[in-house]
Amino acid sequence: MTQGLSAPVATMTFAPEHSAQTLTMDTKNCLIVDDEQMIVTLISETLTTRGYRCVTASSGEQALEILAESSFDIMITDIQMSGITGIELTKAAKKLYEDLPIIVVTGFVEEYSYDEVIEAGAADFIRKPFSMLELETRMARIIRDANLLAVMRKRGKDLEAVSTLMIAGLQEEAYEKVEALREEIKRLKEDGSLKKE
Repeated sequence: MTQGLSAPVATMTFAPEHSAQTLTMDTKNCLIVDDEQMIVTLISETLTTRGYRCVTASSGEQALEILAESSFDIMITDIQMSGITGIELTKAAKKLYEDLPIIVVTGFVEEYSYDEVIEAGAADFIRKPFSMLELETRMARIIRDANLLAVMRKRGKDLEAVSTLMIAGLQEEAYEKVEALREEIKRLKEDGSLKKE
């Protein structure tokens, strides 16, 4: 989409302390989907300098082909594209990867509501024009939250396994494990990682 292209180009400066490479634990794989090559190139080149591995697609259909072969830590998609829309792509991608964080980008704010995008499965909704710093900061927060939720989900499964031990009569051993897991989950919830930027 040509709407709002100048602002992101004009705001491609970053303070090192805010870079995604600083905020993420390791290199993350990002799928970028937009039928405007200028937008794809801008986002891809900028995020690559910040430590992301970027794969690009020029349509929703191409993105689904890529997703059928590879998994990603995060996806960024335009909402208004020829062929399937960003909303349709988001729904299809979430069927393939339930935990895939997705940011939907649009310049057509009147046509799509925040609630509609979130209900489709997106983790966030960003309007053009946007700065690359804003996008990068949101990505770092979303990836951090997704990682934390994955850890908490695993700990929840561990608690279920401990419950089985208790049923089997190993109460003392199970009780110690339950207390340790509860303390870890409590610490994860209280460390502020899920707070918005």
